[in-house]
Amino acid sequence: MATIILDDALINEVIAVSHNPNAQEAVVKILADYLREHKNEPAFFEQMRLADDCAFDELALLFERNKDSGRNIDL
Repeated sequence: MATIILDDALINEVIAVSHNPNAQEAVVKILADYLREHKNEPAFFEQMRLADDCAFDELALLFERNKDSGRNIDL
């Protein structure tokens, strides 16, 4: 646990902006958000990308329809 001394005006503004009930929760949330934003994790859509060396057959399987699922519709 660390003790940090902050200006009362600053911490009151942080509480007001963050909508947290107290200074500790506001600071913890701000630090967690800061870490999440600055970590070297790729963005969500980057994580969803297929690898460049993905075989075409593997890619085709993603779009292949499963004939066992879904309803049969007679026209």
